[in-house]
Parts: sequence; structure tokens; C-alpha cells
Amino acid sequence: MEKLSKAAFLQSLDERCEKMKAIAREREETAVIHLPFWPDQKRGTPNSFLRSALFAAIQSKDRVYLKETVLFSQQGITVKFTGEQLNQEDLDVWETILYLAKQHPLGTECSFTAYGILKALGLSTGGDQHEKLHSSIIRLTACAVEIKYEGVTYFGSLIESGVKDEVSSHYVISLNRKLNRLFGDHHWTAIDWQQRLLLRRKPLAQALHAYFSSHEHPYPVNISTLQELTGSRNTQKAGFKRHCRAALDSLINIGFLESYTMDTDLVTVKRIQKKPRINGHH
Repeated sequence: MEKLSKAAFLQSLDERCEKMKAIAREREETAVIHLPFWPDQKRGTPNSFLRSALFAAIQSKDRVYLKETVLFSQQGITVKFTGEQLNQEDLDVWETILYLAKQHPLGTECSFTAYGILKALGLSTGGDQHEKLHSSIIRLTACAVEIKYEGVTYFGSLIESGVKDEVSSHYVISLNRKLNRLFGDHHWTAIDWQQRLLLRRKPLAQALHAYFSSHEHPYPVNISTLQELTGSRNTQKAGFKRHCRAALDSLINIGFLESYTMDTDLVTVKRIQKKPRINGHH
């Protein structure tokens, strides 16, 4: 009789645990989730994007299709990718859509015009730019990423879905509510948007700016590591080194780097340190 009572008690305990788990799941699914705050002159981006070859420093014509490919990333981050390869232009589009949508809870529909997105990107609003923008949105929707970082695995696309009105070029876009998992404490960076715009059409400089932005005090990096982190197609070490110097010079010219050295194969950079401000760099 005593055994039966114990079994009944354990069963009751299991049922209560399951009920509590179900309530917790329901709360998580219905909770209003916002992206973290960053100032208007910044663009919040997960460090797992900036410290991997997810958005490669390549021209649009050099994209390839990848299937469950493990992309090079900094130690502690694993990125697996399926889809048409993404580049720095796609990162511009993704960051801008997130910036425009950040006042809305994740998982809700966000509404904006192609014209508004292009203006926010600092681009002209001609027909060819509309086509490029739409292609980028489709790439970000069609891809599948799997990112493991700091004990969390996110898998899904970078844009969940959308609707476009062909007459007005008006978009309604949904972002996956689980994207917030990539924006955990100290797992994201607020990138200086004006500096990034000054580097347009310089994909390697943009990729290095993004990578070094995610480190307040960057440590020395091997040139071959930078070559892989930026997804560069330049297979010749000497050629990449030359392009790397030009890109780092650009980062000095825009006021991001104070200095850099390239000692044999080791790149050491010193960032210009701005005075700390409320809600500033993460």
C-alpha cells in the first residue's frame, strides 16, 4: 500500500512538473520580445555574424551556392550555412531592416517601402537598386543558418517571410522572434553606421571594420585568419596582404583605427577610443 502511495505521489509530481513546463513554454511563446536598444547612428548586429565568414567580403558576381557548409569563424562560434552566399551588401540590408523594425516586437509584421529602405541604406532609389534590394531580401529569406554561440543554437532564416505590393513597392516583413537569442548580453555590437557607409563598395574594409568593431581592444590576428574570417577569395597570401593594408588604411581614414602594424604575418590594430557614453558600445 505504501509503495502505491509513493508511486501515486511521484506521478502527481511529474504531472505538476509537466504542467509548469507547459505554462513556461506558453509564456515564452506569447511574451513580447524586443531587440535591445541601440542609438539611431548605430546598427546592432550579433557578434556571431561579425566574427565569422557569414557575410563574406566578396563581389555579388562571386557568390556561390553553399549546402550545410561550416563557415570559418572565431573560436567558440560555429556557423553552418545553406543557400546563396551572403556578402557585405546583404549585411547592410539586414542591419537596415532590423534598424527599421526594432521598435516593433519580434515576430510581428513590420511595414515599410522599398524607397524607405533604400533611403535608410543611403542608396539611390532607381529601378536597378529596387531589384538589388529585393534580391537581397529573398536571399536573406531563402537561406538557412545554424549558429552555435555561448551555449545557444539558433537555426532558421535571417528574414522569416514577407509580402510585397508590386504597385507601391511596399513591404510587410516578419522577423523570427527567436533572433533575440543571438542578441544576448555582450553577444552583439552597435556598429557605427556612418563609418560603415563611408566604406561602401570596399567589402574587405567593411568586413574588417565589422570584425574589429566587435572587439573593444582587438588582439593581434594572423593574416591567414583574417583571410578566412572575411571569406576572401584572394587565394594568394601576398595579394590578400596588399588588399588588407589598403583596407586598414581606409579604417584609419574614416577615423576608426588610430594605427595598425603588420609584423610578418601578424596584424595588430589600435582602435580610436571614444569617451564612454550611456547606451554606447556593447
